[in-house]
Order: sequence, then C-alpha cells, then structure tokens
Amino acid sequence: MGNSLNSANSQTKSLVSLLNVAKWKTLRESEIGYMFSDEYLASSWDDVYVQPESLPKGKAEKKMRKVTSPVLLLKSHSPKMAFILATESSPVYFCSLSARDKNSGYTMLFDFLPEVSPEYFFYLSKYKSWTKISYRLDSAHKYGWGAGFSEVGCGYIVDVEQEVIVDAESVFLSGDAFCDYCIPSLSMQLQQIKDAKMLEQVIFAKMSEKERKFQQKEWLNETHIRNSKHRLSNNIMPVRMAIERLADYFEKSTDGVKLSSIIGEATQQTVSDMLTNLRVLIKNIEEEISNLTKSETVGEQLEILDVEPFIREFCDKLAKKFGQTFVVDIESKDKGLKIKISRKSFMELLDNIVSNAVRHGFTDNRRKDYRILITLSKTDKDYCRIDIANNGNPISERGRKEYFVRGSFAGETGNTGIGGARVFEICDEFNGEAIEPYATEDFPVVVSVKFPIVLV
Repeated sequence: MGNSLNSANSQTKSLVSLLNVAKWKTLRESEIGYMFSDEYLASSWDDVYVQPESLPKGKAEKKMRKVTSPVLLLKSHSPKMAFILATESSPVYFCSLSARDKNSGYTMLFDFLPEVSPEYFFYLSKYKSWTKISYRLDSAHKYGWGAGFSEVGCGYIVDVEQEVIVDAESVFLSGDAFCDYCIPSLSMQLQQIKDAKMLEQVIFAKMSEKERKFQQKEWLNETHIRNSKHRLSNNIMPVRMAIERLADYFEKSTDGVKLSSIIGEATQQTVSDMLTNLRVLIKNIEEEISNLTKSETVGEQLEILDVEPFIREFCDKLAKKFGQTFVVDIESKDKGLKIKISRKSFMELLDNIVSNAVRHGFTDNRRKDYRILITLSKTDKDYCRIDIANNGNPISERGRKEYFVRGSFAGETGNTGIGGARVFEICDEFNGEAIEPYATEDFPVVVSVKFPIVLV
C-alpha cells in the first residue's frame, strides 16, 4: 500500500477515485426526521454501519442536507467516519455543507463504488487516515495553488441562470494529486480488515491481562490484606477472651484443673472444649496469615445452601467460640428457604454481624441476659430475609448511618471498620441487599440482609 498513485498497478486505485459527491437535498423549510450528529461516528468495528432508526428524531432546519440513500461520511480533518444506511422511507438529515467544526473540520458525504468496503474506511481511519490529503490541500492553497477548504460555502456563477456553491467534498476530491493511498482489491481489503481485527484482539487481550494483573495487585495490596486483617481480628478476639477466662479460672481454682473441669456453668464449657476451640482459632489465624501473601480465587464456588440448617450449625459453635454468656435463638417463619452463595462468604457475613454484636454490644460483664435472635422469613418479592437482632448496647445515629461504610468504626470498641463493609460487599456480590441497621422494642440493634430465593 506504500506505492504512489503514479506507480499503482491495475489492481489498485487511488482513494479519491473511488468516491463521488453524494446526492442530497438542501432544505428550504424545516422538516422532522432522523438527525445525525458526530456522537454517532464509528468508534469500533461494530458501529461502522448506522441504521436511521438508531438515530434520534429532531427538527432539521433550513440549509441542512437530506439524504435518502446509503452514504459514506468522512470528517475532513479528523479520522472519523460512518456509513449511514439512509433510504427513501427513512431519510437522514446532516448539517449544512458549510458547517465546520473547529477540531474535526467539515462533514463530507460521499457515494462510492462497490470496489471498496465501508469497513475499509474505518481501517484507514485507524491506520492510514485520509486527513493527510486535507492538510496537504490546506498547505497548497495557502501558497495559491489549487482549491482550498476556505472556499467551502462560497458561490460562483457558471452561467447566467446557475450558481454553484463550493462543497468540502469537491475540494477533497480535487486533492487527487496528493493522494498516496492506493486502495487494493476488494479481497485484499477484506483480508487486511480481518488481520487488523485479529491483531486488535491480541492487543486487547494483552491489555486486559495487564489490567487484570494490575487490579489483582491492587486488590492484593489493599482489599485482600484489609479483609484478611479483619478476619484475623475476629479470630483473635475470642482467643484473647478465652485466655483471659482460662487464666482467671486457674487463679480461682483451689481443687486443681482437669480437662473435664467446667469453666462456665451457663455454657457448660469445659477446659477441654476451650483448648479445642483455641486450637481451631489458632489454625484459622495461621491460614489468614498465609492468605496475606496469597491471592484468593476471584469468583468463589457457589452453592445452593439451605439457610436454616446452615445457620443452626453456625450458631452451635458460637458459645464455644466466644466463651461468653449469651443466648442465640433462631426463629424460622418460613421453612426450606434456599439461597445461592459461596459458603465461605456466607459464613464470613454471619461472623461479622455476630462479632460486631459481641464486640460493640455485649460489653457489660455483669449482664447475664445478652441475646441474639436470628429470624428467617420470605419476602413478597421472593427474597430470603435474615434479621440478626441483639439486645446489647444501642447503636448511635452515626453508627447506624455508617455501619456499611469501610473504615468507619464505633467509638471505643471500634476495630478496623471493615466488618459492616464486608457485609454490604458480600450482599452486593451475590445479588442481595443489606438493610441499614434499625431498632425494635426488644432489640436496640437489628441488622438485616436479603438474598434471592432459589427454587430447587
């Protein structure tokens, strides 16, 4: 394609030789119809062809151009194009021939021979722009040689009864001497288009991979580490409470300590239970420490979970985990509710809500009536609603408003400010909804989440 017009062989033609000025009607009165504007210029291979019906309807003013057949649009001083499939029944209206944009120049409308594909002009717009012809015309005209775009819109008399108005299309076509674009045969055009698309796919794939790695790195450095830190914190809190409780028991015990010794009458937790739970928590902490330098798999395995049995199994371990006296009740208003979610994420969501309740709500060691009530129900819109209420300390207005805000934490008991944010993120990831905390008559804090019900 690098040959000049003078050396072009029989299989190539100059670009301008394949174009003719399109036929249009200059409006004398306003009309209503499909209006083309520069925002519909092709930005990808998929939008080279423009259907009139995809354009907005509007009022075409006097001097605008009405086109009733397919037309190729090229901007004179910008590598932008479109092929508009106008018809008699669906005409398209364009700006007047003398309208010039400061950056992109004139809107030029052409008919062209069937020897060139409209997509080839998009190929030219990306790799060998025709604007070189326009700028060479500008330079030549500046020194008094040939027609120039400054003459567009001017009229001259052909004979007594006819005046011709100079259009940008005719000026552009007069630049045949400056055209070093030799258009190959149609088969070669299609091959070059195919090659260009394949090359772009390779480039875009590499760019996407680079962007993915960058985002993964950002995620590893920020979100992942912060989430692991929060999970570490949730595991360390019951470890600390258990060790303090065990130390206190040792100090008060006068009969010696055995594995079967019961530490708490209310929970019937034994020393053996506590040590077992401590081993589990320490194992969890070790795993989270390992996770700090290891990417988790994006898009965890989804499962259809039976909500009530899953939550009951989760709650069975709570008293042993925290070693603190509080009651957990589960009320299921609707049976057999199932949701599709990652088991790990659902466990993390429940753990964050309960840990927040214990950390921020159950702070008075003298109270023995702390309670968590988990209510399951089906909403009118086929969602499984999970209300997790606690009767601990009430939440402040600010805390209620910012419960799901990352980095926001509550007063002296605040920790990382991530727990509530993770609840919101997990709900969002699995098409659920997190409801702003509220209070009822018996429970100062209620956190509710909803997930779509799965019918199986």
